Amino acid sequence: MAIAEALTNIVGTPLKDGLKAVSLSANWMWPCRNEGEDAALYRAVEACSDFACALGINIPTGKDSLSMTQKYGDKKVLAPGTVIISAAGEVTDVKKTVSPVISPVKSTLFYVDFSGDTLKLGGSALSQTMGRLGADAPTVTDAEYFKTAFNAIQLLVSTGKITAAHDVSAGGLVTTLLEMTFANTRGGLDISVDGFNENDLVKILFAENPALVIQVANENVEDATAVLNTTGVKYHAIGSPAANHTLAVTHKGKTINLDIDALRDVWMRPSYLLDCKQSGDKCARARFENYSKQPLQLAIPSTFDGSLASRGLDLNRVKPTGIRAAIIREKGVNGDREM
Repeated sequence: MAIAEALTNIVGTPLKDGLKAVSLSANWMWPCRNEGEDAALYRAVEACSDFACALGINIPTGKDSLSMTQKYGDKKVLAPGTVIISAAGEVTDVKKTVSPVISPVKSTLFYVDFSGDTLKLGGSALSQTMGRLGADAPTVTDAEYFKTAFNAIQLLVSTGKITAAHDVSAGGLVTTLLEMTFANTRGGLDISVDGFNENDLVKILFAENPALVIQVANENVEDATAVLNTTGVKYHAIGSPAANHTLAVTHKGKTINLDIDALRDVWMRPSYLLDCKQSGDKCARARFENYSKQPLQLAIPSTFDGSLASRGLDLNRVKPTGIRAAIIREKGVNGDREM
């Protein structure tokens, strides 16, 4: 699942030779030297290695933190065994990278399955919010199929057939669709999930099976679906952009309307609460109340050619100053002894 999410995150940019261009980095964090944990780590590394080998990609680098145990008097707390996967690869044309934000064009949204598994909620963000873990988590059932799906999307990206794309990961499909609309101040989505082979709406909206939601302009739908059909990739249409600034989800004849702006505030609230600790309540509150009113705008001067001079910088100010600097690390932060 960690490898699959790293790959569905990177699939929206054109890579030289597709999946073969990717290398992974694995950061293992585990409470070793506790009963059963060394064996669990071995099984996890073996599963990670087997899946990477089956995909034909390497893991040439990474790191480990294997003392993820903290003692408080007589009490001992073990961090959950975790691996963080980062994916990197050579990009052929960065300008062809597909945005994760819905574009206001006449188009169709498709759910592209990378998993091949039934929808499952074990280990999901939804389960965690309910204080549960679950015993049945989703997986990738066929590495060869995953490779095929990845490279099919790569072909569509490199030929400009996809307008927007966002992986289905933490939070499931409903979070994916909301995140694709949060950056827009207008418009929403009309979604129907009747195409899923599942009656449980909660599973449809919150299962984190590896998948991709792509937006395809109507004039490119025939070409895009032809590629998916030819390669045998499983997909189905789930909706299209709408004029109303809501996410409307229809299932079995019933429609749920979700307020995008209200849910964006919910989505931003954890960042606001953390900002209160760092910047103080007053500044954090001002930022939180203003973020939705101030659009992100980037204006690049026509005179800019990449040089410092074209940015209006005083070249005398960017010369080395000779000032010495120090790096201060807090005790307990990984690397303090080495430093």
